[in-house]
This record gives sequence, structure tokens and C-alpha cells, in this order.
Amino acid sequence: MKFVKYIIFGAALLSYAGVPVKGQNKADSVYTLEQCKALALENNAEIRVANNNLQAASEQRKEAFTKYFPEITAGASAFKTHHNVIEYDVLNLFSLGIINKGKTAGIWALQPVFAGGRIVNGNKLAKVGEEAARIRKEQSADNVQLQTEAIYWQLVTLKAEKQTVESAITLLDSLSRQVEAAEVAGIVTRNDLLKVELKRNGYQADLVDLDNGIELMKRLLAQQIGLGAEAKADINEVVPQTVPDYPSTLHISASEALGQTADHRLLVKNVEAKELEKKMETGSLLPQVGVGAGWFYHDIFNQNHNFGGVMVTVSVPISGWWGGSHAIKRKSLELSNARTELDNLSQKLEIEMADKWDDLTAAHRKMVIAAEAIDQSKENLRLNKAYYEAGMSTITDLLDAQTLHRQAQKDYIAAYGVFRLSEAQYLNTTGRYSH
Repeated sequence: MKFVKYIIFGAALLSYAGVPVKGQNKADSVYTLEQCKALALENNAEIRVANNNLQAASEQRKEAFTKYFPEITAGASAFKTHHNVIEYDVLNLFSLGIINKGKTAGIWALQPVFAGGRIVNGNKLAKVGEEAARIRKEQSADNVQLQTEAIYWQLVTLKAEKQTVESAITLLDSLSRQVEAAEVAGIVTRNDLLKVELKRNGYQADLVDLDNGIELMKRLLAQQIGLGAEAKADINEVVPQTVPDYPSTLHISASEALGQTADHRLLVKNVEAKELEKKMETGSLLPQVGVGAGWFYHDIFNQNHNFGGVMVTVSVPISGWWGGSHAIKRKSLELSNARTELDNLSQKLEIEMADKWDDLTAAHRKMVIAAEAIDQSKENLRLNKAYYEAGMSTITDLLDAQTLHRQAQKDYIAAYGVFRLSEAQYLNTTGRYSH
């Protein structure tokens, strides 16, 4: 039955820890869709992880910026030897030894002048990483909200379906009393009454299943928005009797929407990162130039000396080119793969947009069909009831008409739930869900 699908799908969506919300009664709190999404964003574990990742990327960018500043180093040492470092034989008469202890200290700063572009490109790469982390945070937020909507609309459809079952049971209760009276009067047989009771029992069994599914969805929704595993969250949303307007205003061309999607923006950032990595690899094989200054002190000959100095350093990684040329080729291939992946996945994203639009429009068409079926089945039920009361049809015909009417209502409710979720998924696929 459909309630089983609701339960399995809902249970698979949730794996997030909840945080109690102040001022709310966990047992009977009622929330709107927007409140549910806002609370899910506030309390969801996936969002907290995304925030931490973004903060870490920001710290990495700040760390990369410090490479522009001079590198300052300080050091000191002292030594004492077990014999003199230098010894002189004076006229073969005696030996003279010097330097068996000493102290040195210094502090110096080295400012990189040219590092093959690694500092500049390293800062650019760190900035790209921060931007990618921000996009991933947006993705996490969209995923959490979509999961919340999936549970929310399942709860809406389950409650609506419960109402249709309750209405059907009410009609069968009335019919049961009529058939029972007719049996007493000898107009119908006991078999007619048994058929009504069997149908009623079947609906009551469905009602038990629906009640269980509704309770589970309330718990899942409460846990999703941070109320905890023991709480329940309820809603007042109802399925409208009239079909929502055709979603023509939501349509957007795939080429226009592509640049707005988080997936495409991440692919673009990946290409940017690979380009910078190649430049940094090339820069590591270029000469490195730096200038510096320092202050030094030593006491070796029992004399204290202080002096300052400036320096220029130049290093050329000559042997680095032996393996460096291969490293550059490897980075070039990685860049080529990133560009290929961008083109390939961009096309797939456009196909997915078209598919989500088809899902949305199909759900709307099914609602229209189901709404027409409701009107037809309602009229069919009215006629069969009149025919039965006039003795022109059997109780089986009447019960079949009632079953068709309930099925039409069920199909409409299911199509409405799919339509609302498809609407959210289409907006998300086209990069407009949270905008």
C-alpha cells in the first residue's frame, strides 16, 4: 500500500540530530511549510557541518594571505667543548688553546620578491576554495529544505487520504443502516449486509495503516526540524479541491538557468582551481628571489659583537625540472579533464532540468485527470445509489461505484503531493529554490 512507501521514503530521509525549540509544545505543535524549512536550516546537523567547512576555507584563505609578509626568524645557541677548538704549539715550548665556549644569537627577516607566482596564485586558489565551500553550503541548505518538503507533503497527503477514508466509512455506516432495515423488512438478503460490512472493515483497516503512517510522519517532521525524536509536529495544510494553475510562469530555458545552479558553479570553480594548480606547479620551477635584513650577536673570543646586515637570496631549482616537467604535464591533463567534466555534466544538468519540468507538468496533468474522474465518479455514485434504492441495481454495483469514487480522490491527492514536491525539485534543479 502507499502508506508503506511513505514510511520507507520518509525514514530514509532523516539522519539528523534534533535540538529542542523554546516555547513549543512538542506534543501538538502546528507548523507551516516555511516554518518547517526555517527550523530545519537552523537545527540540522548537515548545515552545521557546512558552516564549519566554510569557516575552515575562510581561515585557509587568511592563512594564504600571510605569505605576502616577510618571514621572520630568530635563533640563539651556546656551546662548550671538552677541548679547545683551535690549538697552537708555541716554539715547541707549550700549547695555546682558544675557543672552547661561545654564544651566538640573531634575528632576521626575509621578504619574498619573486616566488614564481606561487604566492599570488596560492591566494587565488584559497579564495576559489572559499567560494566553493560557500556553494556547497547552499547545496546543503537546499537538500535539507527539499527533505523537509518531502516529509511535509507526505504528511499532507496522508491526512487528506485519511479524510477520504473517514468519509467513505461514514457513507457505508449510513448504507449499512439502510440495508439492515431492508433486510428486516425482507427486501434484501443477509448477503447484501455482509458485503457492506466487509467493505467497511476493509476501510477501517486502511484507516489504521494511515493513522500509523501519519504518526510516523509527524515524528519524522519533528526530528527534521530539530524538536527531537520523541516530539511530534503537526500541520494544517489541506489539499485544495480545485486544481492549482498550470505552472507556466515557473518555466525557464535550461541554458538560461544553467549558470544559476550550484552544481554548474562548482564545476566552474573546479576548472579555476585546476588552472591555478598548474600555474603554481610551473612557478615552483622558476627562480625564487628574496631580500632580507637581520641583526646578529656573538661572543666567542670573550668579546661581544653586535652587527646588522642585509641580504639578497636567489635560488634556481635546476634539478627540479627533471621531474617538474612531468608534474606540469600531469596538471595539464587534470585541467583538461576538469574542462571535459564541465562540458559533459553541464549537458546532463540541462537534461535533468527538462526531466524535472516533465515531472512537474505530468503531475499537473494527472491532477486535472483525477479531478475530472472525481466529478465523474461522484455522479456515478449518485446514480448507483438512486438505482439501488429504486431496486434497479445490486449492492455490489453500489459498492463498486463507491470504490471508484474513493480511488479517484486518492489519485488526486497523490498527484497533488507529487506536484508540490516536483515544483520544489524543479526550482532546485534550475538554481532558484532558495532565491
